[in-house]
Amino acid sequence: MRIGLFVIVLCGVLGLSGCILSSTPSLNWSKNVAVVAMSDDPKFHDDNVYTEGATTSIREDARDIASQQESDNFTEAALSWNIPQTIQHIVIKAKEGQLEFFEIQYMNDEEKWVTVKEVRDNLRTEYKHTLREPIVTKKFRLKVPRRWDSRRIGGQSRSKRSETGAPTAAEYRKIQEIELYYALPTPATEASSMQ
Repeated sequence: MRIGLFVIVLCGVLGLSGCILSSTPSLNWSKNVAVVAMSDDPKFHDDNVYTEGATTSIREDARDIASQQESDNFTEAALSWNIPQTIQHIVIKAKEGQLEFFEIQYMNDEEKWVTVKEVRDNLRTEYKHTLREPIVTKKFRLKVPRRWDSRRIGGQSRSKRSETGAPTAAEYRKIQEIELYYALPTPATEASSMQ
């Protein structure tokens, strides 16, 4: 008797959740705004997944220890625009092992880098992140560590990405594509705002 009641309740819950999920409107995304950005290497935002751009050294903004340490320990893939851009959906494509660790950042009005998401142990070739609220900025970047220990699922070390000492080409990560989008108004939203 209890099992039958449990099955009926479970079917009811699944049925209701299906109705709720199917009624949630999907977002309509804009064209990729990263294509019109400026950068040191336009290959990572040229809307061509077959080209690869590389991260570059971080330029020191100030002559302090924190800025020097950031420059020594990280590289970046930075995009900038003359006109502020709205960003809400981020897609990053890279070959497996190139971007296991990185931070998604944008520059705020006070010209400080704000971290939106810190990604760890990413082995996917395509990483997607949607922000709850859109941001408006003139600068966007991926901040990528120069070195890291790659780990297997069991915890053992897979390989050393690079050693300390003079910079090597392995410290600059290859990125196939950075895509940035914002949500467009849905037809239902436009119709209700016209009434």
